[in-house]
Amino acid sequence: MSIDITRGRGDGAASVSTVAELDAALDTINHAHAEQLPCCVSLIASSGGEFPVMLDVCVGHAERSFVYHVAVDGSSAWGYQPDLEPGPTFTFDYAGTPTDAWSERTRVTNATARQAARQWA
Repeated sequence: MSIDITRGRGDGAASVSTVAELDAALDTINHAHAEQLPCCVSLIASSGGEFPVMLDVCVGHAERSFVYHVAVDGSSAWGYQPDLEPGPTFTFDYAGTPTDAWSERTRVTNATARQAARQWA
């Protein structure tokens, strides 16, 4: 496994090859954003296709996250927990731009988003 991790405008770009390295990178980003806006972290796998295979998760919000997946064929989908009500609307850093997270997109706990990243890796 080889996954590139990006956030902001290239801040802290890294590559990881194990789930432990992924966890460590996400922990570092979470700590860095404790006093800042939560941020969108993109996990990008080399696909060799027309579209990069990627998973976006929000890191740094106190209680919620989001999960967005783009498949090798370019199709995409938002993840959510069916038993979880829509979350709060909040602003996060998306590639250096403050962006609002819609409440219907934040129907994921931080723990679930982290698990999705682990499984995706």
